Amino acid sequence: MALTFSQIDAFCLVAEHQSVSKAARHSGINRTTLTMAIKAMEAELGVALFERSGNKLSLAEAGKAILRDCSNLSDTAQRIRLTCKQVRGEFAAEVWIARDDSLPDQLWQELTHQLNGQFPATSFNFILASTGDLANLVATEQVDFAFGVDYEREQTARVSFQPLGKIRMMSVCNAEHPLAQKRRVSDQDLQETMQASMVYLNEKDNPELQPFSRNYIGFSSFDYILSSIQTEQAWGVMPEPLIRSLLRQQKLNVIKHTYGLIQEDYCMFSTPGVTEHLAMNWLAEQLQDYLFAF
Repeated sequence: MALTFSQIDAFCLVAEHQSVSKAARHSGINRTTLTMAIKAMEAELGVALFERSGNKLSLAEAGKAILRDCSNLSDTAQRIRLTCKQVRGEFAAEVWIARDDSLPDQLWQELTHQLNGQFPATSFNFILASTGDLANLVATEQVDFAFGVDYEREQTARVSFQPLGKIRMMSVCNAEHPLAQKRRVSDQDLQETMQASMVYLNEKDNPELQPFSRNYIGFSSFDYILSSIQTEQAWGVMPEPLIRSLLRQQKLNVIKHTYGLIQEDYCMFSTPGVTEHLAMNWLAEQLQDYLFAF
């Protein structure tokens, strides 16, 4: 009996999460299926891959020794599966796309209508997701592509990042907010003032998305953050395309702090090894043209 890709995938998942339960929740695979796959793999190899202490798992020496090779095999298997899907025509018939709300809804409505007109043979499914979850949604195959702000700047074996342009992120507050009246805002000022910040479901910590203030309220969308800034006397980090008109109307002020103005990459996220998708190339070009204006 030889090792299977399913066993190797199960081993990598459990090794990453150090728990069968967490790996099951993260992947959507039944706990029993994961446990049986690992037991079968250990039986085939004749070694224990994990050390068990109650409900906790840690890699045994043999598990540590083979983890990198297994991760490479798992990634290769994923590319093989995707290639076969494309050959069968499954991948082109329906595409799942995640996006954050860093760009205006009106732009996305226009682009989705044009996309349907340009590629009538393909069905497109768009879901709105938190910025911090985009890469994870692609890595776990919940979507085929994703578009949004890339805070991680980390190329991985499971996710490929194609920068489409720069997007300015501005720390702003209501024009009547006390922070707006200060000639210079200190770290302490920000830390002691309520912040409306971005939250996400991805279990991997992302320092770029951690709240700066000690007092904060978290939302999964920029739209909710903006509403809180306008109504709850909070400050927050917002993408310029969403607030340009409010800045011109002087309803929002950029906070005078080194944190006040930064640039991030706006990216298309996809799985490495996926051949070029004409519809996604077209969409990426439209977004590049839009971002060039900023």
